[in-house]
Amino acid sequence: MLTILFISLASLFDCSQAPASGQPRAFTIAATAWPEADAMFRKDPRWLGGDDAYSVDLGGDRILWLFADSFVATSAAGTRRESVMVRNSLAIQHGRDPSLASIKFYWRVKSGKPASFFSESRKAWYWPGHGIRIGGKLLIFLMKLRASEKGLGFEAFGWSAVAIDNPEAEPLFWKLRWLPVPQNDLQIIVGAASVIRSGDFIYAFSVDERSGKHDVYLVRWPVTKAGAADLREPYWWCGEKYGWIVQNLARGKAAIVFSGAQTEFTVHWDSRAQRFLQVQTEGFGAAEMSHRWADSLTGGWSGLERFYHPPDSNRAGTMIYAGKAHPALSGSDLILTYVVNRTDFGELVNDPTVYYPRFLKGKFESPGQ
Repeated sequence: MLTILFISLASLFDCSQAPASGQPRAFTIAATAWPEADAMFRKDPRWLGGDDAYSVDLGGDRILWLFADSFVATSAAGTRRESVMVRNSLAIQHGRDPSLASIKFYWRVKSGKPASFFSESRKAWYWPGHGIRIGGKLLIFLMKLRASEKGLGFEAFGWSAVAIDNPEAEPLFWKLRWLPVPQNDLQIIVGAASVIRSGDFIYAFSVDERSGKHDVYLVRWPVTKAGAADLREPYWWCGEKYGWIVQNLARGKAAIVFSGAQTEFTVHWDSRAQRFLQVQTEGFGAAEMSHRWADSLTGGWSGLERFYHPPDSNRAGTMIYAGKAHPALSGSDLILTYVVNRTDFGELVNDPTVYYPRFLKGKFESPGQ
């Protein structure tokens, strides 16, 4: 997405159980730039940058990348001035070390021009959330957006999901099914952030953008249901008092897992840290890379801790966002990305050094190390 979703709407959930925070520091992360890995996203002369940048482990040496707004060149000049910006695109990486891997990008073609991989309509378009491979199926969650006269000129108003029955095939030959999914009165974007498996359940971190606090809720399905591409009956975490409640009964009970998130972030179980690790950017514009941790997906989550200052944050008119971890990648304790954007679209078009995901190598360090 060209800018971070930052839509303030009224909250409908009564979330009386605040998340825990302020836990003792468990570890610190030391991160350094990884330009050798950055080069992977520049290997296609037609794909000229995109944001979002979620990764999904497809098994073997294959990694799926999901991008939102992406520049695709329309001529051999290979410049953004002669490009189309599609609403979403994707890529398949071969090899788990991005500094050594190959990659191939995908988009559709409509009337002879580049088009979004997940096609928009006149009323809505799609930015990717996260995805997950479950057995022989791939599920991809999508944010639904539409034009608005308020804010930044758009708003997220719902979510969708697709199932791919043959994820081993080339993406342009995927058998893709749009799934029936229940919307919620809260307009919380289910699966906008990480979708992960833990035990016998699939969990989707889901963001409320209306309050301005970016409150995060947790939704889950049994693996048996999600693996059959049946997402019609999500259960919401409603705090220790109520536990997990099916959506049509959860109104007024769903609990905030933590606040102060972004639309896009990642959560994964980290075997080195032996905890669940959440990674995001903190701030709007000149943002920092930050993390939280918890022993359980439902919390209590620690407070945010900053661990990396992107050098581009020092330049006026810069936006840093889409901070994520990529546990399926190798090359260090922790592989991370973020996106650098410009507030001036003309600068973005003319500056080929930005709008490609930037890689970081992360190392875990003990407190006081």
